[in-house]
Amino acid sequence: MVFLAQSSPEAAQGLFDAAFALFDRGGPVMWPILVCSLVALAVTFERLFAFWKYNTANFYFRNRQREVLGLTRDGRFDEARTVARAADSPICRIFGKALENRAAGFQETLEAASQLELDHLRRGLSVLDTTITVAPMLGILGTVTGIINTFNMLNAAGMENPTGATAGIAEALITTAAGLVVAICCLFPFNFMVAQLKRRTTELEQAAHHFELAYNTGLAKPAAPPL
Repeated sequence: MVFLAQSSPEAAQGLFDAAFALFDRGGPVMWPILVCSLVALAVTFERLFAFWKYNTANFYFRNRQREVLGLTRDGRFDEARTVARAADSPICRIFGKALENRAAGFQETLEAASQLELDHLRRGLSVLDTTITVAPMLGILGTVTGIINTFNMLNAAGMENPTGATAGIAEALITTAAGLVVAICCLFPFNFMVAQLKRRTTELEQAAHHFELAYNTGLAKPAAPPL
């Protein structure tokens, strides 16, 4: 146990040194690839938290959503608006905004509020999409420039044997590998969040449809007196 405790810091330091040496051998293009990976990592965690917060809020206030639908169906729009505004969930916010602006345009406000909530979920996904495309291209760029530099050095040294370029080409391929790793790591969370966005879009469309039916039903009957 003492040996493991003493060797663990040394092993970690050796791993760090090896990773840094590999990064340094990749050349200057490794820096933009690193920036892409860090930005993508930050966006991934931020978006996962946003989706978690969205799902949690809708689940926690699901009873309030049913209450708003019931009050709207009974024609008690002011009470429904008060309940919707008190609930901090995306669906209730959509209901509340539609009820607040029902005189100016209920349908238009309902659609605009739904689109606004979807835009909040969609924000940042373009960064991951761009990283998936750009990272491999940066890797290829680093490989091409590395190969060019390798052959330039061989020509300057007057080496006629092309096998001398093997080590340089191998190092030049590091950037391609790094770019592919970044793109692959971004692809999984990106596809997951796109699937989540499609589910949330369907969910909002269904909620808006039910709310519109409840609103039309409420318009057809006189408002009930408040309890």
